Amino acid sequence: MTPLLLEFDDSFFAEEIRCGYTVSSEMKKVWAVELDLLNEFSKVCEKHRLNWFVHAGTMLGAIRHKGYIPWDDDIDVVMPRADYDKLCALGPQEFKQPYFYQIEETDYFFARNFARLRNSDTTAVLEWEESFKYPYNQGIFIDIFPMDNIPDDEAERKDYFARLTVLNDQAWQWRNMVHLYRPKKGKGWVKRMSYYFKHLYFKYLSKEKGDYHYYLNKHHDLVISYNDRETECVGESIIAPLGRWVWKREWVNQVTMVPFEMLQVPVPVGYEECLSVGFGKDWRVPKQVSSYHGNVIFDVDRPYTEYFNQR
Repeated sequence: MTPLLLEFDDSFFAEEIRCGYTVSSEMKKVWAVELDLLNEFSKVCEKHRLNWFVHAGTMLGAIRHKGYIPWDDDIDVVMPRADYDKLCALGPQEFKQPYFYQIEETDYFFARNFARLRNSDTTAVLEWEESFKYPYNQGIFIDIFPMDNIPDDEAERKDYFARLTVLNDQAWQWRNMVHLYRPKKGKGWVKRMSYYFKHLYFKYLSKEKGDYHYYLNKHHDLVISYNDRETECVGESIIAPLGRWVWKREWVNQVTMVPFEMLQVPVPVGYEECLSVGFGKDWRVPKQVSSYHGNVIFDVDRPYTEYFNQR
């Protein structure tokens, strides 16, 4: 297993049953890499007095399990936009090999409008992305999302999320169909040819004939477009399903520290309300569900570059 700065007792890596679910020793190793990333992230934020709190399933795990949800495989955090932007400016200098702060400016074609902190000596390839062989860092990661103001009016908010979804889809379409086009394999010649003609349309016939950054930048501008207004609602507006992570400002304007495995992490003082909005009123009852990002191919022993070379 790749060396880590965070120290672990050997017992941490033992197979374990939590909530009737078996957490394998191999998944414990993945957790260890992610906890090491979270610890490094926390140290940099503390050094520069940057605000953050754990997000989504990580928040749920911290409150309900004092650590990972047994069937979870990632860590998510949120930062107020001002703090997030500061970290994006500081990250490339603060995080040294094997840590890598991944944004569009440090890793071309990442195309996500949020950040990831990665361990470059490991592998974490989203299964549905494997065939694309994206030419950016694909080490094990934690997700870092910005928190922005969100429209208070429900109709306005619905339109806001709808436009964000379209722009995000357009950015990914342009990136995959023009800049990183890969011919489809299998699935019949009709589907392969239709995919190829779609590539030709995007590259030569589409009226926009632009760069995927055009749509990515428009997406970013729309995400932050309410930050100069006094809204009651704030939230994370990057990852689908949009609208799930909308909070009252008073819920998240302060944090309290809680255990997460062997670490202490910040959660919003209004975590009860945040979790009820995100997971329903019965969030205290464990329910095994699939991850939003789908299955991940993990390897804690070799870097993603070796994985793709051997493939």
